[in-house]
Amino acid sequence: MEPSFDIAIVRRGDVLVLVVEGEIDIATAPLLEQQLSSAEAGSASAVIVDLDRVTFMDSTGLRVLVSHALSETNGSRLQLTRGSAQVQRLFAVSGMLEHLPFVPAE
Repeated sequence: MEPSFDIAIVRRGDVLVLVVEGEIDIATAPLLEQQLSSAEAGSASAVIVDLDRVTFMDSTGLRVLVSHALSETNGSRLQLTRGSAQVQRLFAVSGMLEHLPFVPAE
């Protein structure tokens, strides 16, 4: 069975929002990686990853987000919403809650 996963790209002025929905795991993390790389290569002043519709995320998804969010070349362009309760638990258990750049969900 294919995992449920989708990324909608929404432009809000000079900000690019990646609205992620479904499961981020070993099967779908490469797609997230690809979309993040494309978004960061663009001219948007900020890239926000909206995780509020993510129902599940494993360590593979966490690795993708952390590598992009804490990248020296990225600067402060990439920000994340805190996501669903499951995603927030993963951030907390991994110790990343205090280190990632979060913005309020819209």
